[in-house]
Amino acid sequence: MADQIISLKIPSEKVAKALEGFLKIYPNSETIDYPEWTDPEDGTQAPQIAKYTVKQWVTEKIRRNTIRDIRRGLQMKANQEAQIESDDGMVE
Repeated sequence: MADQIISLKIPSEKVAKALEGFLKIYPNSETIDYPEWTDPEDGTQAPQIAKYTVKQWVTEKIRRNTIRDIRRGLQMKANQEAQIESDDGMVE
């Protein structure tokens, strides 16, 4: 099967409202050390910056949620298909 590309379009006049709701549920809170920070060797910690831009974060979170939901669905299917042998002699 060929690769599938799924795209979503949010009208420009609704982007701000959509981001407001999305970021309330999934805040862009992952951080990394500031890449250009020079350690003064006095024990101070590197400043933190956002790991993702807002656009990168929305894309990454949708990707993670899709992977999670696919896995959950496959697990549900496997659970439904699992057969357990009946053993009437297990308890007398």
